Amino acid sequence: MFIGLDDVDWRALRHAYGSAEAVPAWVRGLVDPDPAVREESLDAMYGAVHHQGDVYDSTVAAVPYLIEALTAPHLPGREGIAALLTSITDLGGWPEDTARDADGAEMRRHATRARALVAAAAPALLRLVDDPAASVRGAVPKLLVTVAATVPDLPHLFLGLLDTEADAEVRTGLLDALGGLPLGDDAIGDLLGRARSAQASTALAALIAVARNDPSRIPLDGVPELIDRAYAEDGPAVEPADFRTDTLIGSLRVMREERDEGRRAPHCTRMVEALTDPMGPRVAERIAIVNPLLAATHDDLAGDALYAANKLVNTWRGDYRETVRRVAGLLDRSPHLAGRAANMLTGWGPVAAPAVDTVARRLADIDARPWRDGLPEWIVRYSHDPPGLHPYIEILAGLGDERALPLLLTALDLPQRPKATGYKLAGYPRYGERVTAAILPHFPVPAAGKRLPTEWYAFQVALRTFGTAAAAAVPSLLASPLRDWSATTLGRIGPAASAAMPALRRAATGNDPRLAVAAAGALRRIDRSSEALALLTTHLDGPAAGEAFDEIAAMGTAAAGAAALVATYVDAPPGRHWWTPTRAALALWRLTGDTERTAPVLAAAWHGNPRTRPRIAEAAAGPLAAALEPLFRAEIAMNRRFDASAVPGSSGQVSEDERLRELCRAAL
Repeated sequence: MFIGLDDVDWRALRHAYGSAEAVPAWVRGLVDPDPAVREESLDAMYGAVHHQGDVYDSTVAAVPYLIEALTAPHLPGREGIAALLTSITDLGGWPEDTARDADGAEMRRHATRARALVAAAAPALLRLVDDPAASVRGAVPKLLVTVAATVPDLPHLFLGLLDTEADAEVRTGLLDALGGLPLGDDAIGDLLGRARSAQASTALAALIAVARNDPSRIPLDGVPELIDRAYAEDGPAVEPADFRTDTLIGSLRVMREERDEGRRAPHCTRMVEALTDPMGPRVAERIAIVNPLLAATHDDLAGDALYAANKLVNTWRGDYRETVRRVAGLLDRSPHLAGRAANMLTGWGPVAAPAVDTVARRLADIDARPWRDGLPEWIVRYSHDPPGLHPYIEILAGLGDERALPLLLTALDLPQRPKATGYKLAGYPRYGERVTAAILPHFPVPAAGKRLPTEWYAFQVALRTFGTAAAAAVPSLLASPLRDWSATTLGRIGPAASAAMPALRRAATGNDPRLAVAAAGALRRIDRSSEALALLTTHLDGPAAGEAFDEIAAMGTAAAGAAALVATYVDAPPGRHWWTPTRAALALWRLTGDTERTAPVLAAAWHGNPRTRPRIAEAAAGPLAAALEPLFRAEIAMNRRFDASAVPGSSGQVSEDERLRELCRAAL
């Protein structure tokens, strides 16, 4: 087998980490009798030869041998090879408009060559749909989809195979492949017919295929009940492998095994989100599917509904009050499910408000436990590095709920303080003096040249929020070397930080631009120092330019003398991020009230970089708000979150979006 494999000059070919001379051993390892060797070889192929989806000359050279292994009967590991080939030949990762740089263009050429090799082997690959191994029959359809242009009428072939296929997982694989094909009305009609009459898991997979083609064709009546029946099916028991490898693929396999252990129908895993994700902006319909499933009595179904709810909340705006209440109900379920629900609620910011009383009740139940050595160790999750707060405390603190404050203050006395404590304390400005007094015994005072601990930054976020109420912290801030962060904090404390004036004056004329800008801004805030404006205008071209514009803007009409200089930056090239024109335009408007000059720039930045929107909406008032009113109204009417990430759950994503909407409403 693999005739000619050693005749290739692999040393001259490259993969992600250099010479491809090890590729022959990895290719042979893909079909080794030992499953551990197969897993290690597959991990090496993904990790080097197909690193993060890249395609190299060595990748193309390996394709014929991968095809040979896949089409050889009875070899082990072929389903993994089919998945690897599918990923290699998927040109969706290399669209024309993203291959502008030389490396990207070369990668796309390699991927095109790899696809041509697979397309040439299509006749042999087609025979695998009748392979004795169900795992191969389930994996090959998606590979055939990548070369569908060279295979006539794949939808008809797959639909015909569904009529004779007995294995539920293979049927799911066929329907998954159909979802990746453009389907005509007849094929969609066939799938809808199967959804009405087939076994529940097959019917659900058919609806998913329809959703990926035309979500508007999904009949929504009875969908939660269909999903419930599918998840209740008896499926093949998940038997964890009796080996482990020190590989990424091995770790993911173990996670899947642990996830699927005890599931009633492992072949239905994560099918709730597979159906609801393609429905995109149909938020109300998605909620109508997910909400009943969150109340399912079985953890496998409720857990999958939770994943679907998380994607929905993170990406789309909607009325989630009932969704949140049902997620909060999961806090009383198994520890695993409750933990997942709590973690998701921590990321939902103000959307999680309907859960607050349930969370507080659960927190009180835990707080009633005996403390160890006088301290409630449960406050901290030591599985994290650095340790983190218990999610119930994070949820309440994120909402500014006073029931979390005593526990946050207690956390300050723990041997290992949770990393988020200082940031969460910033949510309690009404208790500024009390919290400042609690922080000070723990405020780190690093020596010059030493790395500043995370706490040094986190505590200052709280102190800035407290303003004058944090006056007791001034000596501690001055005890360590002055940095831009501490200078800014001193400025936020205001006149009560007058003892810092000599140090701030020295820093404002120093060589560190970020510290100089922060110090100049602090001088203005503490005693309205007349020299602040001149100091700030010397930094409009450096690494602290953005902060300099912000400080000038905060001065308002008192900085009108710098308007002509600031105006020269309003029409600066926006680059990719639009930050310089945005901050300059906001400063110019605060200085002069000129909306005719600034509003068009801000409107362009609003569309050019959505991340500028909160800053613009927060600053807009009066005539500027009126000039930008169409933008604010359009933003409020949008149903997609303004900076929705491709990876749901990005830190602060929901909170930032909810804040933007509130800012837009306030501006109007």
